[in-house]
Amino acid sequence: MEDGRNSALSLCYRSLKNQTQVKDFIIISFLIILCFTSCKQKASSTQSDETDSINAAINMVNEKMSNEKFVGSWELKEWTAESNDEGIVFPFGEDAIGRITYDSNGNMAVQIMKNNRSKFLSDDPLQAQPDEVVVAYNGFIAYCGNYEVNLTTNQVVHQIKISSFPNWVGQNQIRYFEFNGDDLTLSTDLIGSNRHKLVWSKIDNE
Repeated sequence: MEDGRNSALSLCYRSLKNQTQVKDFIIISFLIILCFTSCKQKASSTQSDETDSINAAINMVNEKMSNEKFVGSWELKEWTAESNDEGIVFPFGEDAIGRITYDSNGNMAVQIMKNNRSKFLSDDPLQAQPDEVVVAYNGFIAYCGNYEVNLTTNQVVHQIKISSFPNWVGQNQIRYFEFNGDDLTLSTDLIGSNRHKLVWSKIDNE
């Protein structure tokens, strides 16, 4: 009788011991899976961060290279305006002259005028006659400010601080750009009823 009881107790103990081992095994397995999942997520996050950093670095290099292509002075080769009513015209004539300059610090300036403009009767620019002012204004445009290049949209944004046309002061004027050899083409969306295209040639000695 005593032996049977001892045998039953021994069997019960082994059963409990096995259950404890199984329980421990399940807990350990769960911890291993949890640790593996956490490490995998961390590795994935690290890899994603590294990829983002690489892409950011590439974009910075591309932006710098693009900005460097702008830097310098450019001479106007041609300025045309296209409208549905008049077709293609030359706003300041086919012999218009101008210059646009970009520096490496994000500053820009542009001046365009009709060739061979009439002189004022007075040598004092503040003593011009009203009709002289009108003719002179209609043959000259200039502004300056800062610029930013957007490689994704092929746009250069002129952030205007000073302008001969008052309405543009404080505005951003967007130009679509295209490089072709030593030429830089800047074009616009509609300004009034016209789309403008200006072709500039790099000045070699600058």
